[in-house]
Amino acid sequence: MFDVRYKGLRLIPSKSAGIELIKYGLMIEDCKDILERGYEPRKRGKDTIEKWFDRGNKTYNVVVVKSCNYLYNEEVYLIKHVGKFTKKKI
Repeated sequence: MFDVRYKGLRLIPSKSAGIELIKYGLMIEDCKDILERGYEPRKRGKDTIEKWFDRGNKTYNVVVVKSCNYLYNEEVYLIKHVGKFTKKKI
């Protein structure tokens, strides 16, 4: 069903990330685009990646963690969080 890949691993949304994708009107392909074109604002834990992408006055962020999916019987990137916010001007 899902065959969107990032760095060779399938992207799978968690239940809460799926709700956030719907809330912001995004799709898994948009998450892949943010991960590929975005920047890393800070370091996260091992096997965790967070990327931000600026579009207009909004910033989108995606957090993924490397995991094992037993349905596909392979390693995947699990989308943990998808967010959208406005940066404060200093």
